[in-house]
Amino acid sequence: MRGISLPGSLAEYVALPANSLVPVPARLSFEAASTLPIAATTAWNAVCAADVGPGSVVVLLGTGGVSIFTLQLAKAAGATVIITSSSDEKLGRAKALGADHLINYRATPDWDGKVLELTGGLGADLVVETAGTATFARAVNATAPGGTLFTIGFVTGAEATVDLLPIIIKALKVVGNNTGSVSDLRAAVRAIAAARIDPVVDKVFSQEQAAEAYAHMAAGGQHFGKLAFKLDW
Repeated sequence: MRGISLPGSLAEYVALPANSLVPVPARLSFEAASTLPIAATTAWNAVCAADVGPGSVVVLLGTGGVSIFTLQLAKAAGATVIITSSSDEKLGRAKALGADHLINYRATPDWDGKVLELTGGLGADLVVETAGTATFARAVNATAPGGTLFTIGFVTGAEATVDLLPIIIKALKVVGNNTGSVSDLRAAVRAIAAARIDPVVDKVFSQEQAAEAYAHMAAGGQHFGKLAFKLDW
């Protein structure tokens, strides 16, 4: 994984195996395309794991890159999307992208109860869990019988105490994910190109602003969608 087990990509040149490359959709800038291998691929795997389609209900926690890509892909598939945030301004931006129901989790701490209310007590077919410790039990409660809890983040901690009975009784599918394969990326790029989805890049930094960019990301909750670097050629 580049940036984890291999050096990262904030470089003018990198060496890659040819079979790891996927063509960039012609309509996208390099900055927009840079959001696809991680966030878009993860979002694609989420909608595939839950077989999201017309009539599906999707719940997204927060407005980071994966959540926003999942919103766009789920709407392209005909799903109803419920999204949470602590910012009304960000919720407004999500609504402009097609979100059907907005929940400010600071104003409504029992957001899982609101999801059940909005779905007639059933819950969501897919919940994309991004926060970890603080939200996992509520995410379980918000998932419909037979639904998928797609867990990808731990910004509030990686340990969670959860009652197993709802998972067992509702026959939930709990799926962990750390992005995907080259074929997953290829499928995600194909879907994004076909649906003419524009990746949401909140802010673009220069290479010289690397420390500022990482500090901005580490601060959490400041951006909507993705952050990107613009490399000087």
